[in-house]
This record gives sequence, structure tokens and C-alpha cells, in this order.
Amino acid sequence: MRVLRYVSLSAILLVAASAEAQLEVGTAAADVTPNPGGRMYGYGARGAETSRGVHDALMARALVAFDGRTKVALVTLDLGYIDTELTSRVRAAVADAIGLDDVLITASHTHSGPALAAAGQSVGLPYTDELVQDIVGAVVEADTNRTPAKLAAGWGRLEEGHNRRRVLPDGTVEMRWANRDRRPTNPVDHAIGVLAFDSLAGVPIATLVNFACHPVVLGPENLQFSADYPGFLVAMVDRLVGGQTMFLQGAAGDINPFWDKTPPAEGAFEEAQRMGEALAREVVRVRTDVTGYEDTPWVSLHRDVVPLGPRWDTGDARVQAGVGVDAIARFERERDAEIATLLFGPTVAIAMFPGEFFVEHGLQLKQQSTVRHTLFVGYANGHAGYFPTIRAAAEGGYGADSSTIVELGAGAHLVNRALINLHFQAGKLSALP
Repeated sequence: MRVLRYVSLSAILLVAASAEAQLEVGTAAADVTPNPGGRMYGYGARGAETSRGVHDALMARALVAFDGRTKVALVTLDLGYIDTELTSRVRAAVADAIGLDDVLITASHTHSGPALAAAGQSVGLPYTDELVQDIVGAVVEADTNRTPAKLAAGWGRLEEGHNRRRVLPDGTVEMRWANRDRRPTNPVDHAIGVLAFDSLAGVPIATLVNFACHPVVLGPENLQFSADYPGFLVAMVDRLVGGQTMFLQGAAGDINPFWDKTPPAEGAFEEAQRMGEALAREVVRVRTDVTGYEDTPWVSLHRDVVPLGPRWDTGDARVQAGVGVDAIARFERERDAEIATLLFGPTVAIAMFPGEFFVEHGLQLKQQSTVRHTLFVGYANGHAGYFPTIRAAAEGGYGADSSTIVELGAGAHLVNRALINLHFQAGKLSALP
């Protein structure tokens, strides 16, 4: 894999000063909904149940950006996750097709998509072979559709998620999966990041939406494929704005919708639609109210691989019994964690991370970044599982001291590495004293 090194300040200024620099953006989409009858992702409570239908299509959406020097493809998937094996296969196939291996892929984390893996590994499954072909086709088409573009960025806010870990007075944790009475919880990130790519005439090309909340309105009783609330969000923005909408999941590791795991008989699809469309209305408001476009004459990408260790001694039989040998095997395949920082000029950054990061990590990135519009995107280019904070790991709870294997402090370490990289790319840090 090609890993970009730090970009010097002088190189950035040279690119930025080029009078010929012009951002070009193209989009395309492909339906990646499998035929019903296979296993679904996300809930052990489904047991041996298989999918029985399609409520709404699962999509792969691609955006290709080019500044005359650097070309990058960004792909969003209505799936539970994307592992390193699938990411590598897509990159290799796109490189064969158009000579581009800088492909970034993120999944929405819907729990109403298909299972991609056999024993935790996606290699060789027929559906994933088709999935790779469909993603490659969307990227190639998006590259063909490139047109001169400009970028606006803005932020909205909507309270549509809660922290599912309730810390009790004695310091222990109670998992509060649902919160239908919307009692306040903390920490939560209610921010909605919006990137608006328009033609030079102002016609919408793409709208990128960044929000942190598990897509689990639909519970294990649902056996129809669905994108959950992000699908309703995307459909409404597409309808009201035009162009192509793409959903970027945030640091949602401990953030749930208020109506968590809702059975269809209790109004699951109606609630997913209500939540998605509430978010969509805020996105449309932000996109409409944003005045002025960002100065984006250049594109910069840095992909960095950070080897991770396990939290426990995986050779210990007690650890193997507690974590599971399949989970350990999955971690071994995912332990080389990729972080990617993508900048559109000096004011817009997308930082991508390979797993389910607790919300504090997303808040940390945005609070410490000096790039004005910085988006945290999880579930990207790999899937190393849950990344709890050190404090959460000490307190316990799902994803904090169970269902996680990555070493303590790994989330903050990756966020810090991403911050360093994006600040070099933005010209805020110099390679020389």
C-alpha cells in the first residue's frame, strides 16, 4: 500500500498558488443489495434467521475529486462494516481499471445489511465478489463524470442520539440501550457536518453528511435489508437538494438512537424514517444557509498505517475463552490500522478511522484540529472493533471491557497521529524548525 509522507509547507504553498488549479468532482452510485435468503449482519439475537426481503436498497456511492495533481475516490456503503481485505481488493481493482489506488471506503454500520463474512473473514464469498465489482464500477463512473466544482462547508445540530453507557454513582456502568423518553446523557456529539460540492454555476453535485449515531433503530426482529435511518436521510436530501448525498458515520461507538432495536411491529421503520428525515431537514437548512465557498484549489491525502497490539495476552487460554478465538483471529487480520486524512484546501478535513470509536475521540479530533471544518469518520478502510477511551475501559460496559480487544489508549493515539498528519498537510506544522 502506498503511504504518503508529510507534505512540506513549501509544497502546499506551491500547489495553492497555482493559477491553473481547479477542483473537479464526479459522483456515481451502484445498488449493492444482495438477494434475500442469506444471513444478516449485526445482531446475535437473530440466531439462524436469514433475510426475507428488501425494505430499501443498499447503495455504494462514490465521489472522485481531482485537483490536477492529486486524485482521490471516496466511497460510502450502506453496510455494517468494511474490512481491510475488502478495502485492499477494491483498491487493487480500481488501480487496474483507472490507475488509482487512493480509494477511501466507509460503511454506515447499518445492522440491517448482509453478513459479509464466514468465520469473520470476507475472502471468497460470492456476494463480496459482486460487491467489489459494483464499487469499482461506481468509482470508474464517478471519475468519468468529473466536472469543475467548488465546495462549501457548514454545521448543524440535532439531538437524535444518546450515550448508551450510564455511569452509576458507584462508578459502575449500566447499559441503557434505548432512551425513548430522551433523557439527557453525556458525552454526545450532536453536530452535523455538511460538505456541499457544487458546479461552478452553483448546481449541486454532492452533499456529504457526517453524524455520529449507531444505525440500529431497526432491531433483530427485522429481516428486511435496510439502510436504517441514514437511508431515509439520504433519500430526502437527494429529493430536496439534488445531486448525490453521501452519509459519513462518525464516532458512534457508544451512541445509540433513542429508539434502539425497535421491532417492526412497534413502528421501527416509521421511527427510522422520522429520525432520518429530521436530520435531513437540518442538512438542507445548513446547505441552504451556507454563504460563500471555501478556498479549495488543492487536494491532499495522507494514508498512514499504525500497528496495534491486543489489550490482553491472546496466547492465554483464559483470554481465548473470554474473547473467543474467532475474535482474536479477526483482530490479527485488522491490527495494522490505517488512518487517512483528506484535505480540500486549508479549511476542510476528513479524518478516517478503522473501527467503532467512542464519541470522545470524535470530539477530541474536532476540538484539537485547527482546520476549520474537520470531520471524524469511523468504520473506514478496515474494522478493528471497538476503541473505548481509557476511562470507559476502566468503568466497563459493552465495547469498553467486553466485545473489544484493541490495546488501551489506541483510539487517542490514532486521533493524535491523524491530527499531526492533517496539520502538516494544512501547512500548520513544518518539517523544519
